[in-house]
Amino acid sequence: MVNKTNPIQSNNKPNFTFNPPPPVRLLGMIFWIGIVLSSGLKYGFRQAADSKQHEQSAQTELYQFSRVEYEQLKTGMSLTEVRSILYRGVEVSRSATIAKFVWQNPDGSKITATFEHDKLKSKEQSGLK
Repeated sequence: MVNKTNPIQSNNKPNFTFNPPPPVRLLGMIFWIGIVLSSGLKYGFRQAADSKQHEQSAQTELYQFSRVEYEQLKTGMSLTEVRSILYRGVEVSRSATIAKFVWQNPDGSKITATFEHDKLKSKEQSGLK
C-alpha cells in the first residue's frame, strides 16, 4: 500500500507555486502582445516611409529630361500635365495664386516653371541638350 502524504506536511516547507488566476494571465499576455505589435508597427511604418523616399529618389535619379521634354511644355498646361512629362519636380515657392517648380538633372541642367492658378505661365531652362 502506498502512503500518500501532503507535500506541505512531509517536508515542513510550503509548496509555493504561483498560478495567477486566468484574468491576470490574460492581461499579462495582452500587454506582451501589445508591446510586440507596437514595436513591429513602428518598424513597419518606418520601413514603408524609408522605402517610399528611396523609391522617389531612385525615380528622380533614373529619369533625365532633355530639351525635347522642355519643348513639349506649353503655356496653359496644368501642373498635372507637366508632371506627366517631367515627373514630380520640387516646389521652390508658392503664394496664393503662383507656384514655382524646378526640375534638375544630375548634370546640373534644369527646368524652372511658373504656374498661375495651376496653369503653366512661363518656363525657363539652363544647360539642356
